[in-house]
Amino acid sequence: MLTEESLRSKINETIPEVYNVIAMDTSSGCGQSFEVVVVSDTFIGKNKLARSRLVNKALHDEINQIHAFSCKCYTQEEWSKIVV
Repeated sequence: MLTEESLRSKINETIPEVYNVIAMDTSSGCGQSFEVVVVSDTFIGKNKLARSRLVNKALHDEINQIHAFSCKCYTQEEWSKIVV
């Protein structure tokens, strides 16, 4: 079963320049639905689709095991404007 921590670890290992990863199990703990926020300067100059593809590629095997997955990707500068 996948966990929030296993997703965070995989993203940290696979995507360069990760500043922050927030993974939330939205399936009441059964590990079948996750929302992920990834903050990395690797996303600079990339549109939303390209950013999502990077995360989806990093978590390919994990995404195939679950029912629902969503991710939001930000650069450090974008994230700093969202989180006060």
